[in-house]
Amino acid sequence: MEHNERVLTEKTFKGRKARKGLGFAVGITSLILIVELIGGWLSGSLALVADAGHMATDLFALLISFIAVYISSRPSTQERSYGYVRIEILAALINGIILCVMAVFVLIEALRRISLPADIQSTTMLVFGLIGLAANIASAFMLHREQKNSVNVKAAYIHVLSDLAGSVGVVAGALLITLTGLTFIDSFISFLIALLIIHSAVKILRESVNVLMESVPEELDIDEIEKTLLHFNHVHDLHDLHVWALTSGVYALSCHLVVDDPADNCSLLACIHRKMKELYNIDHVTIQLEARKTSAEQPEHPCHNC
Repeated sequence: MEHNERVLTEKTFKGRKARKGLGFAVGITSLILIVELIGGWLSGSLALVADAGHMATDLFALLISFIAVYISSRPSTQERSYGYVRIEILAALINGIILCVMAVFVLIEALRRISLPADIQSTTMLVFGLIGLAANIASAFMLHREQKNSVNVKAAYIHVLSDLAGSVGVVAGALLITLTGLTFIDSFISFLIALLIIHSAVKILRESVNVLMESVPEELDIDEIEKTLLHFNHVHDLHDLHVWALTSGVYALSCHLVVDDPADNCSLLACIHRKMKELYNIDHVTIQLEARKTSAEQPEHPCHNC
């Protein structure tokens, strides 16, 4: 379990920093939710109410992300030899689904409001929109650095960014309504916010499904990895090369290498493990060595030893 302990130590260190950012975002999002609900009720703005609904789903999503980061730092067990790192991917998948469902409801309500425009108190809408904008900027700043290390935290970060864009839309809508008096702008802004949410959700869902399907991570080029492996001395060929992600930033590789002498290549394996970590940040490397056959050797019949 020594190797898993090293990976766990790295994930735990990053997890502490991620929990700090997520905890801050949870607090800020809770505050914005309450403020925008009050503002939407006072001003009659659907954009503010839609953004508050977005905040409610984001609060739930951030809590899921926070819990997932905590659980993923737990050590491996006999039943779960890789530990709980993939719980982050499940959390990201749930968050993506939540975003899609919420966006559909906002789209439906925005379309309904376009045909039945309501009175909007643009000044009140503007004030509460500015409060939400300032708070979302603070949350995005806290999560920006850590989102590079985890698709789960990235999902939370995109939630916050979509909140930020929503707040920008609310402020812009309030200003336009003040200048033009056209209240349907509020519904139009809500419609754009919903489209933005769907765009973000699809991206998160695609990344999560790719991990669950054990696809090659987007950050890695399997052809380049193959060339690197073939470049080592005594390696003549390879087959059955697979590269996948256990979770964000934790990559695995397995393959068969054809070498001169499988019994005398311990140093080769050590070099490959080190190079895979240095060049591609691949932690889990499993390689099966096979002897190179000379032209004088005849391949055995597959049932020779049956």
